[in-house]
Amino acid sequence: MRASLLALALAAAGCGAPDATSAVVKQYAAMMRANAVDESAKLAALSDAVDAFVAAPSPDAFAAAQSAWLDTRFIYGEFEVTRFYGGPIDEVQGRVNEWPIDENFIDYTTGNPTGGIINDPQHYPQLTPAVLASSDERGGIENLSTGFHALEFLLWGQRPDQTAGPGERPYTDYVDGGTATNQDRRRTYLKAATDLLVSDLAGVAADWDVTDATSYAAGLVAQKPKDALELILRGWSNMTVSELYFERMNDPFLTQNRKDEESCFSESTSIDISGDIEGIYNVWLGHYGSLSGPGLMNLVDAKDHALAMTMMAQLSAARDAVNAIPPPFDHAVIAPAGTDAHDKVQAALDALAPLAATIRQIATTLGVTVNI
Repeated sequence: MRASLLALALAAAGCGAPDATSAVVKQYAAMMRANAVDESAKLAALSDAVDAFVAAPSPDAFAAAQSAWLDTRFIYGEFEVTRFYGGPIDEVQGRVNEWPIDENFIDYTTGNPTGGIINDPQHYPQLTPAVLASSDERGGIENLSTGFHALEFLLWGQRPDQTAGPGERPYTDYVDGGTATNQDRRRTYLKAATDLLVSDLAGVAADWDVTDATSYAAGLVAQKPKDALELILRGWSNMTVSELYFERMNDPFLTQNRKDEESCFSESTSIDISGDIEGIYNVWLGHYGSLSGPGLMNLVDAKDHALAMTMMAQLSAARDAVNAIPPPFDHAVIAPAGTDAHDKVQAALDALAPLAATIRQIATTLGVTVNI
């Protein structure tokens, strides 16, 4: 299948044409628009599930909201390749997907039954999307009141024991007269945080609509092709090396600390890293879903076929190795040396490690600068 994809992409690229870079930029913009629209659809489903749960809390409705949250994560992971160059996602990243998160800032935790915004009506009488947005990082960078991981904590609750499973927040935390206190405020917070996330990422999707002359995507396509390519390479390289390899995989592997794991409350970090590597792979090949066209691979192949093949082999091996890590990721990370799970995390890191040097060669070959 990889050989077929490679042949199709090279055939479609027109690698020797003077506008080859422009074609890659246009394909990239089309892919990111499709990815963002797909994510907006997943978020709409999450919003519906949260609305249904808030209106009538029940075990089934709670499970449906959790499932809908999980369903947003792979596609969002693919889209994160657009970070690190001042694009639309960078404008809202801080309140969309930042982590680690101090859960005490939002709600009760073990040993702090009245903690958090939810249990502080004196200082937070209103729980609206605007209030939550203005409260983000108040008093500390881990005091996160918004985004995917605030919702994750609200849906799963705290994980005091890293060796156990995901959080076990009872749905009765949202039932008047049920567990914990301030159940009505917890329902309001859950709804407001969901609405804010939906709104933020709907705006990002709109910014990738190239048919709107005022959009970010239209501006990206209209600028000098080499300048646009440098932005694409910057996001692609930083997502590959700085974010996926170091922050999301190597750091938790070294520290063995659950705070260094991205989606720790739900134990779904495996979904995150699989989405990230898929997004990196998509940009290299120039395809997303049913969209297929010229990607970075085509530009590299036109100048250095051996380098393109090296990157293709390394990236394919890294993708396979990341996807081979048995979930949940944090259990694989803390598994004893010599176990299958531990060895597969190590194998994935070993497969990702050579990409930095190859990406630097690619940047030099294409005449652009990356800052990994």
